[in-house]
Amino acid sequence: MLTVVAGSLGAGKTRWIRDQLTAPDSPNSPLYISPVTVGVDACRLRLDVPHLQVEANLARSMLASGNQAIYLELGYPLSLDIPMLAEVPHHRVAVISAHCPTRSHWEKWADEVIINTFPSVDADSNIATDVWQAGLQGQVLDPASLQTFWLELVQGAYGKMMRTKAVLELADGQSIYIDHLPQQETTYQDLPLPKWLDGRPQRFSGIEMIGVGLNKSAIAATLQDCCLTDATLKAHQAALKQSQNYLSQEAA
Repeated sequence: MLTVVAGSLGAGKTRWIRDQLTAPDSPNSPLYISPVTVGVDACRLRLDVPHLQVEANLARSMLASGNQAIYLELGYPLSLDIPMLAEVPHHRVAVISAHCPTRSHWEKWADEVIINTFPSVDADSNIATDVWQAGLQGQVLDPASLQTFWLELVQGAYGKMMRTKAVLELADGQSIYIDHLPQQETTYQDLPLPKWLDGRPQRFSGIEMIGVGLNKSAIAATLQDCCLTDATLKAHQAALKQSQNYLSQEAA
């Protein structure tokens, strides 16, 4: 069964999918499809649902078994009008906030409407929005530089920010998730992954953002400046290993 999930920015679409995948009666081999993204949401879902299959190619995923539970998340600004869906039986779920100004639009489109208390962001359809994203596997960021960049980002130094989320690697080996919506505090979450202290991390990291008038070249350049060079990363990891060895000897 194919379930198509859409809704307003920040209303909790991925969280709703996660709830379905972690419920007691959840499917055994579900498939998650998230086209035109670098995969931040897919990464987080896999941490909670290790057996989850992930596919980015919509056409290929439509060939999946008819008995398989498939969740297709239509992230903004992907069109709701996907011709190939007309040929596949599916259930439409709209996830919106309680005060969503375009609620009637979603009610017309969906078979089921989920109302969440999360404040969402509804973009003005008359204003062109920008999408910028980057895969960052292997890159490790300096925490102080990242904090400065993120503060500039959410305060509008690179354009009006509507939604930003990322999975990033830090110099201490920790992988973190960062999420931001306008007029809200940025949330930071340590991911349940082992610290990576040997060379450049060989696991997912990336960033996705939606806004208006984004200075994409400046965003990319500043983010690159936050990344550690090979020499600096090696020195950080050597110091961390030495500290760990010292603590282990003290505890023995």
